[in-house]
Amino acid sequence: MHRMKLFLPVLCALTLSACGGGSDSPSVPVVKTLQAGQSLTMSAGQSVNVPAGTTVNSGTNTVNIMGHNSTVNTSAGAIVTVSAGAAGPADNVVIAK
Repeated sequence: MHRMKLFLPVLCALTLSACGGGSDSPSVPVVKTLQAGQSLTMSAGQSVNVPAGTTVNSGTNTVNIMGHNSTVNTSAGAIVTVSAGAAGPADNVVIAK
């Protein structure tokens, strides 16, 4: 009987310790893709995939993305606008630091 009293709490502790897990795993950021005619105000740490024909306006600076496979670093609050006539793959990345 004494062993049974000891066995049950140990079994419960082992079972509960196996739950959870994953609390230390880093979260995977969600990458958004903008299409023709869409715009987005960037938050710090956010990234977005855009096609050629996109404009990034961070207040004092404006960047026009005309090519492919480019990375543009900007600041939080920047406005990313994809022109209505933009076509092609969203293979450029805009990252707000």
